[in-house]
Amino acid sequence: MPKNAANPGEFTLSSPVRSFVRTTVRVMARPKSYFRSIDPRGGFAAPLVFALVCSAVSAPLGALLSPYDPLGPRGSALAPEVPAGWLAETSTAAGALLVLFVALVVLLLLLLGIYVGAGVCHLLVLLFASGRHAGFNATFKAYAYSSAASLLSWVPVAGYAASLYGIYLLFTGLRGLHGMPPTRAALAVAPLVALQLSSLIAIFS
Repeated sequence: MPKNAANPGEFTLSSPVRSFVRTTVRVMARPKSYFRSIDPRGGFAAPLVFALVCSAVSAPLGALLSPYDPLGPRGSALAPEVPAGWLAETSTAAGALLVLFVALVVLLLLLLGIYVGAGVCHLLVLLFASGRHAGFNATFKAYAYSSAASLLSWVPVAGYAASLYGIYLLFTGLRGLHGMPPTRAALAVAPLVALQLSSLIAIFS
């Protein structure tokens, strides 16, 4: 049986565009059935690529639209000014190398962020799962596929709700893939909820 035959909604590198759209729709619209249907085992490549694509879409859009978010922070810290004439004084080759270097650094940071985030989440799973869990692969899948919500996190104002929905997706993923009771899964994501709520309180205050 093909690897994804039993799980037609899971992202696969053999059909990246179609399965990405299908996975995103299922995760966002029917997270409970989605996480219960996929295999908690498997490699890291497909969910990692899925999370990277979501981050690669949301990060630049969020940076571009952050000045238009009425609830977002103001100032030049998020968007430092480029000196006048800098682009004109930079050669085409040097500019291309700089863009490539920045892209590689951003890619490495995104990779690191995904693995660190999944690692922290799995530590919380180990703490609250009471010895019964499906391993780091399951946590990684839950964390990676819950990043589908970040595809909407760049939208001004509505992005805050999308971020909270992403935590709900992670909660649902941990329940479905690890078989965790609701209370224990809620405890595992509680620090993320507290962090998100603290950020919102700081913004509105």
